[in-house]
Amino acid sequence: MKKITTLVLSGLMVAATVAITSCNKSGETAPAQEAPKAASEKSQNYKIAYVQIDTLTSQYKKCQDLEEEFTKKRANAEATINAKGKNFTTQMQEFNRKYQSNQFTQQQFEAEQARLAKLQQDLQDLQARLSNSLQEEYQKEFQALTDTIQNFTKSYAKEKGYDFILCKSSGIDNVLYANEAYDVTDEVVKALNKRYTKTAPKKEEKK
Repeated sequence: MKKITTLVLSGLMVAATVAITSCNKSGETAPAQEAPKAASEKSQNYKIAYVQIDTLTSQYKKCQDLEEEFTKKRANAEATINAKGKNFTTQMQEFNRKYQSNQFTQQQFEAEQARLAKLQQDLQDLQARLSNSLQEEYQKEFQALTDTIQNFTKSYAKEKGYDFILCKSSGIDNVLYANEAYDVTDEVVKALNKRYTKTAPKKEEKK
């Protein structure tokens, strides 16, 4: 769950940086003759709230489901590699036993050695392929998760009249202090869970 929090927070912080930059640019285009007092009054009228990302990712059902899904996929990939690894180890032990007892001709020895070397390489390739495939799928799914949270937060802010919604986290936090009165995490989590509908998991293709 910690990795989810970091991925989501990273995405939201990028979005927040873009939003703040846009606000600064729009402020730069304001008429030069605008009185400093008016600008100060305008800044004091901002409506700001914040969301605890650690809490959101631990309580948002979509985060929970995705973490559970990828935990199972990682376990399945590891089980596949472990089973093939055990089989390879058994064959290596048999190869060594026959070699020690001089049961190979030179030709048989070289052929079996080449076969086992290829089997080992195939196992390493499969491990790399499964790892890369899982990592790519993980990144894709959690980018979609970040987009969902970001898009919802945007509509939520408009509905509630917020100018800014900040993100707080125990791990990566650019908010040094925030009054708990402005914490809208529970409301956001409840709304996200209300909108979320779990989809049936896709059947994995046989490898």
